[in-house]
Amino acid sequence: MSAATPLIRRLNDGANAFSKNQRVLARYVLAHYQSVAFATVAQLATQSGVSEATVVRFAKALDFPGYPGLQKEIRRLVRAELRGVERFKLGTAHKDKAPARTPLDRITEKERENIAALYDSYDPHAFAKALSMLRAAPEVVVVGTRSTAPLANHLWFALTKIAVDATLVTTISSETYDYLSRVDKRACVVVIGFPRYLREQVRVLEFARNRRLATLTVTDSTFSPLRGQVSLYAPAESASFVAFHCAPLVLLNALVHELSVADEKKTLAALDRFESVAESQEYFLKE
Repeated sequence: MSAATPLIRRLNDGANAFSKNQRVLARYVLAHYQSVAFATVAQLATQSGVSEATVVRFAKALDFPGYPGLQKEIRRLVRAELRGVERFKLGTAHKDKAPARTPLDRITEKERENIAALYDSYDPHAFAKALSMLRAAPEVVVVGTRSTAPLANHLWFALTKIAVDATLVTTISSETYDYLSRVDKRACVVVIGFPRYLREQVRVLEFARNRRLATLTVTDSTFSPLRGQVSLYAPAESASFVAFHCAPLVLLNALVHELSVADEKKTLAALDRFESVAESQEYFLKE
């Protein structure tokens, strides 16, 4: 399990906060997290040699409402570690046993679950802070690489359409750090990242923080290693080896919409300019 995740750091470093039995349980979870991800309270208690009450108290000591919350997070971490081959095998494991379904069913079911879970992870205070941060920035640098590059491009395009000065980064190189070293110190760096988390995105965030730039992250969980001054969360659990990003896209669209209505005059002027150029250059086909 990745040592970079906050949950694992708490399990490793919690000796002072945990009771004796909780320390025993923490060591067991660290050593057997893949089986813990699917164990009941009774099974985990038996396997680790502690009481069921200790398991429940342990989950609450880690700031979960109960054992199901802790187990859900461990399952998320297990899935985040899966390689493409493993994800593919998992996604096709029950194909022959499943009743007749369309190719859309498995995918849409998981995306509907993600969107439903988006409401649970929505934090209105963090959302409002993200809006304030974006409105105050003279420039927004949007970073999304590999599977999150399309999300970054979507956000960048939407921001520029409402006259926000935005820069898109979909490949991180030495030039990225050069650019961030000379960008306006009031700029906001937005990093979009989901499992499997990319080391290069963590490094960019650290560099931005060291320059004291405002940082906003869009990721999947409070236990993600991508931590900004403000973090927004959108579930992105996948039933395949490809990324499932409907919920993150909904979150980004909500962010852009609220940003646009916060200054209607500026937004309308920007959209009018766009339409004038689009018409003069005949961007779109006419029926």
